[in-house]
Amino acid sequence: MIRNLINRFIQKSGVATPDKWLTAALGVEESSAGITVTAEGALASSTVAACCRLLSESVASLPLHLFKREQNGKVRAREKQLYKVLHERPNPFMSSYTWRVKMILDKILHGNAYSIVDRDLSGEVVALWPLSPDSVQVKAEGGTLVYEVRIKGEKQTFQFGDILHFRGPTTDGVKGRSIISMAREGIGIDLAIARGGAALYRNQMRPSAVLQTPHALSKEQRAQIIEAWKASNSGADNFGKIAIAENGTELKQIGLSSEDAQYVQSRQFSVFDVCRWFRISAHMVGDPSRTSYNSSEAEYNAFLTFSLAPHLREMESEMNLVLLPEDTDLLVEFDSNGIARGSQVDRYNAYAQGLAAGFLTIADVRQSENLSFLPGTDQLPQKEVPRVAA
Repeated sequence: MIRNLINRFIQKSGVATPDKWLTAALGVEESSAGITVTAEGALASSTVAACCRLLSESVASLPLHLFKREQNGKVRAREKQLYKVLHERPNPFMSSYTWRVKMILDKILHGNAYSIVDRDLSGEVVALWPLSPDSVQVKAEGGTLVYEVRIKGEKQTFQFGDILHFRGPTTDGVKGRSIISMAREGIGIDLAIARGGAALYRNQMRPSAVLQTPHALSKEQRAQIIEAWKASNSGADNFGKIAIAENGTELKQIGLSSEDAQYVQSRQFSVFDVCRWFRISAHMVGDPSRTSYNSSEAEYNAFLTFSLAPHLREMESEMNLVLLPEDTDLLVEFDSNGIARGSQVDRYNAYAQGLAAGFLTIADVRQSENLSFLPGTDQLPQKEVPRVAA
């Protein structure tokens, strides 16, 4: 039923699509709904745009730290230049937030996100320069990866370690696939429904109400009645006032037709279908009809586990592999506690239980709450060993 409805919308809208020879030459495939789905064009779908914003801005909002492993745990390596690059400013023109938003969007829309790794003479990373995914060609040669980058019309070759490369799902370990390419059919349906629906309402505009009279009216009489009705019943000053219908005039409201109702249903289906590809609850991108969790805490934890965590772990592993030496005590990590902590009362109750049981210290609690370390708070409480009666 939905496929037939979509086809009707497309036919009525007159949506123009490129010829197949042109899309094939450009390397762009057309969806079965008749819509050519490109990376940037997919953002015309409100669902795709909402999912992209939610993922990219959520990743960019999380603190990104460089840690140094120690015998009793880890501490932030603030003295390292890489800490400032990741946490504050990857390059002189971008904040860490802006850089991460671009990396996630490139990864989602194109399947691959690239940045040139700029090192000083000692080998320490001093900057990360983002690249357009379209300007990079990557291939495996001699057991390593080689990147050919076109910069200002000239081709430059970079070796593994000189390019920070984030990937979408990959089948060869070299290049990633974009969510847009995998979800082309669902996104094409969503775009077709939106375009067809807009054209349907534009070409078959119906009034919301009708003033019905018992007798035929001249053109002048119709204009006079309409103007009189507008003057007495429209506008904020007349909101809620009683309307007066003279000479047998009746006001009849016009509701949704069956075709309009089907359009609303198809829009809801397409939202859900696109969200499945992003592994995001439709409720989190503005669909109140699909609430899957009984509490906001459960929904946030599910979002962290199934939606964000794969992106965070992939980015962490690539940064640790490319930006850090092989034998190092340094570690790059996102701090996702801000999403997973839950309510204040629940956190404090959990801390109290951990302190009472003796496996948490005050320092542990302060670190979880992003508070500074206080000397003498990192010792576990000493418990008396119960004596066994002779």
